[in-house]
Amino acid sequence: MTQAKKLPDFFARNIGSITAAQQLKLQEAIVTVIGCGGLGSFVIEELARLGIGSLRICDPDRFSISNINRQLYAQAETLGQYKAAVAAKRVRLLHGQTTVLPVMNRFQEEKKQLLANTEVVVDCLDNVSSRRELAGLCNQYQIPLVHGAVQQWYGQVGVQLAGGTLIQDLYGSHKEEETTAPSVLSCTVALIASMQVAETCKLLLGMESPLHNSWINIDLQRVTFDIIDRKG
Repeated sequence: MTQAKKLPDFFARNIGSITAAQQLKLQEAIVTVIGCGGLGSFVIEELARLGIGSLRICDPDRFSISNINRQLYAQAETLGQYKAAVAAKRVRLLHGQTTVLPVMNRFQEEKKQLLANTEVVVDCLDNVSSRRELAGLCNQYQIPLVHGAVQQWYGQVGVQLAGGTLIQDLYGSHKEEETTAPSVLSCTVALIASMQVAETCKLLLGMESPLHNSWINIDLQRVTFDIIDRKG
């Protein structure tokens, strides 16, 4: 008789929201996070606490003082360090149940290492051209993409299923963005990242979502949440 896998106590409080079998499935999952800054840091933290078995995280940038207002791993002592390396160190300190591969190069240069066999890619980028490139790579590798974007009090989350056109539909006519860094609040970042993690979890567990090949616009100042109906 095959011995059943034991559920680590670290994730016991997940059970009830998901089943023990689903938790074990998450522990066998591979997720790639592109961008380890504002959205990425919260996404990485929550995916590790959710019990994802393997994380591949990518960001060529280092922490600067302007990151501290919204990036979870940006602290006085991590300034000047690679974001991906700091994030990986944090994951390894949590519980030892998640293996993590930090990549400190551009994702375009490491696409095979980052995307081969991954089940979901999470877009935590901050510019349109890179998002378009990532979406194209995900379609090339037939991987679903969970998109998130933030600015000031506003954010959006969407899911591009393999072969979908969500990112092109969102940004197809968008010109290259302004050169000055936009204002971003930590509360907006944390909310959008959490929604990205929820959508990632649902994809891994084969659950339906109204955000599949669609998106939601969120305004925290006016407290509005508007799902875009693409079927009408």
